[in-house]
Amino acid sequence: MSTLEEAPTGGGPTGYRLTNVPPELYAGYVFETVGATFSLILYGIAISLFLSCLRSLIPSLKRSGISVSSRPKLLQLIYVCLIFTVGTMYMFSIAWILVYLRLEYPLYPGGPLGWEFDHYNHPVMNLGNAAFTMTGWFADGFMMYRCYVVYSQKSRIWTVLILPGLLYVASITTGILLLTQTSLPKESLFSQINFALTNFSIVASLHILLTLLISGRLLIHRLQIQKIMGGDSGSLSMYTSVSSILIESSALYSTFALLFIVPFALGHPLAQFSLAMLAIVQVISPLLVAYRLTQKRAWTSSTTHNMSVSTGGMHFGTNDATLRGQSSEVIILKEKAFGSRSNLGSQA
Repeated sequence: MSTLEEAPTGGGPTGYRLTNVPPELYAGYVFETVGATFSLILYGIAISLFLSCLRSLIPSLKRSGISVSSRPKLLQLIYVCLIFTVGTMYMFSIAWILVYLRLEYPLYPGGPLGWEFDHYNHPVMNLGNAAFTMTGWFADGFMMYRCYVVYSQKSRIWTVLILPGLLYVASITTGILLLTQTSLPKESLFSQINFALTNFSIVASLHILLTLLISGRLLIHRLQIQKIMGGDSGSLSMYTSVSSILIESSALYSTFALLFIVPFALGHPLAQFSLAMLAIVQVISPLLVAYRLTQKRAWTSSTTHNMSVSTGGMHFGTNDATLRGQSSEVIILKEKAFGSRSNLGSQA
């Protein structure tokens, strides 16, 4: 015989739920718990990417030493460490919410989620909010740089970057205002009047715009290669394959940004699910590109120069280290682009 008293059912399948969590908050409570759990899985992916970047960058820096030529790798190492550290700060906040609040405040009016809304200015909550905002700044800044690299051979590159630049400044400004507001008592991301929707809308618009700019540019290069070579080039596909375009343009980040901003604007509790994972996705997307850079598989300014297209065909340079091993395809490419011109010369 059990000594435990049987809990009342309350007339339905909800009888064993936390009775102090009102129905209007329960869906958000569930979505937040599931999203926070999934974010821990994504953090494991971020750790793997971070360690992979370190294994490539640190030995390379040791071999080359500290010099002008190694400065890009040093800056890349600093960036990778910085964004991963900030992402770890955010995950500490998520773990604290997921474990501590559910152990210490399960019977708080409104449950753990109700406690969050009432104590959004708690130091650990502020740490998570600041880390979330900073990962967005770092990810968007990195994508601004990648957009510059992809368009580096364009004569008026400022015409491409002026709108993203203005949106980036606006995202930093509204982000600071949002952090200031959420640090006040009785304020949160879900308060009636705040800068959250404005900030998230600007950030989502910025990154979607950058995704479209980068993916569009790479897609144009892909089509030009296919037109000249009559199909995909095996070694050149590392720059223009569909997977490369999706990674280079941070399509993953843009997708999660949409998954968050749409339900958030509609006031749907699904926003709690996406919010918990968005920050760590903001870490994973740049780390994916950074890892490709360490493997010499990402688009660089040299790649743009050596794969520039003119009306006469596509010209490849011979001094780009990232394009080594492609000499046979370059010869074929030049023969297809200029073969008819050579034949005319021999006939003359």
